Amino acid sequence: MKKINSIGYAHKIIGLAALFLVCIPLCLYALNFIFHARLYSVLIHISLAIGFLISLFCVGLLSIEFHQDRNINRKYAEIRKTKIQLGNGVYECQSCGNRQVAVIDKNCGICGIKFNREGRI
Repeated sequence: MKKINSIGYAHKIIGLAALFLVCIPLCLYALNFIFHARLYSVLIHISLAIGFLISLFCVGLLSIEFHQDRNINRKYAEIRKTKIQLGNGVYECQSCGNRQVAVIDKNCGICGIKFNREGRI
């Protein structure tokens, strides 16, 4: 599953939900107050229902994103104290990203972390 990242569009979803939950119902309420038509009352309820569904959609996306972030953090914590082989005898420290780790190194030269094991990708 592709990683969901709501930084680029979450504000648009929340703004759309606010439009249907607040702005449109307030305008329709004002029109209903002036003209006393039953149609405006029905449109208010429809707008609130649409806004509620959009809000549920946003909550669903955020819950999936939080679940994915938790899994990524858990996987990173498992390999944090390892060195990953990049090829040609070059390794990378997973704690700081140092790419000048040799196969015989037991500690990272930059961050000083002691490697538990050798990780593979």
